[in-house]
Amino acid sequence: MQHLLTVYVHLIATCMAIGVIVMTDMRLVAKLAGYRVMIPPPERFESRMILVATATLVLTGTALIAMGLAADPRYLDNPKLQAKLVLVALLCVNGFALHYITFPRLARARTVASWSMRDMVAVAAPVGLSNSLWMYCAFLGIARPWNFTVPIGEVLGVAGVLFMLAFGAVMLGLRFAARDEPRHDPDWIDSMKARLSDHAPLSGYHRSFADSRQDRLL
Repeated sequence: MQHLLTVYVHLIATCMAIGVIVMTDMRLVAKLAGYRVMIPPPERFESRMILVATATLVLTGTALIAMGLAADPRYLDNPKLQAKLVLVALLCVNGFALHYITFPRLARARTVASWSMRDMVAVAAPVGLSNSLWMYCAFLGIARPWNFTVPIGEVLGVAGVLFMLAFGAVMLGLRFAARDEPRHDPDWIDSMKARLSDHAPLSGYHRSFADSRQDRLL
């Protein structure tokens, strides 16, 4: 019964963390529809929720490992579990990077268009790592067929691929957000922003923008 309750609390903490992350990501994606985008850091409540969830996961995970070792001295010989421990440790370190490097940069309240490439990488790397590792570690928790069958290098390799995909997606999103105003010849970024923000057809939006520029010149 004790093991079952520990697994249950571990699962609830995982769901809580992933839920907060997804909610934060969706709110940030909604901001990309506009121009002169500024990306604020997560709210204090969200940061505390992630902190509580992470602490709960570490405590319950440690308890589960202790129970596993008590039942089977070879419990830690599982390559999948070894890889998960490495990834969880990396996730905790990345949490510090988010709070002490990424979030302070976002708190400067600058438009994404004014960011340097270093600023973008400093945001995209830890954010991409956080999103990919939280989802992947949750998957590893239910990937029982991988126990004692998949080598640690392969498990970590999948994590690396997922991180690169997430990093690329965040960098693409930042490029999308860096557009300060519509171009005279609208490209895919202007088109997507118009669709996401439910504006009138892009041609009409482009005409109104051109007319406003002409009025200013007159």
